[in-house]
Amino acid sequence: MKNLNEIIGENLTFLRKKAGFTQLELGEKFNYSDKTVSKWEQGSVLPSVDVLKEIADFYGVSVDYILSEHNSEKDFKSIVKQTPNFRQKAILIGLIIAFIFAIGFVVWGAQFWTKTYKVPIWMLAIQCALWCVPPSAAVLFFSSRRMLRKSVWPVIFASLFIWSTLAAAYATWYTGNYWFLFFVGVPLQIAVILIYNLRK
Repeated sequence: MKNLNEIIGENLTFLRKKAGFTQLELGEKFNYSDKTVSKWEQGSVLPSVDVLKEIADFYGVSVDYILSEHNSEKDFKSIVKQTPNFRQKAILIGLIIAFIFAIGFVVWGAQFWTKTYKVPIWMLAIQCALWCVPPSAAVLFFSSRRMLRKSVWPVIFASLFIWSTLAAAYATWYTGNYWFLFFVGVPLQIAVILIYNLRK
């Protein structure tokens, strides 16, 4: 009869492979090295209870499911198939961001052809491009919170959202003296860093 360490290691290995992740990719999602993931799967070290719960939630299974011995791959397949792998999610995110920038290009083109713009055409292009960055950063922020837990990436994307929004607003009203807008970003940036450290 297998001991608990071996059962957990085999289940973690099986779930990871069926979901299409390498040990490095899985480690990045939970802020651990691939060596640590390897030790989990070998059964030499067990993840803590809270990490085990996060892994179970990630795969869409219960903690008890990971702790139990399974005699057949059929026990896993129905659940693992419901979990898109990292590459599929990354492609979907890329398509969403491409769609956002396509909308920005259409807006720029519409104003260019109808000649409704009141700024130089190069500035109009910059404005349209800049306004595409905040929604793209928002998509990356929410995606990274789900896909890269305990990672610094959500902080980076939240910061990108703040400063790109301010930059886009400044570019929109660039003829005025609105440089003070960037001071708004300082307390927001501090708040993002503090929230990240509190959550960590």
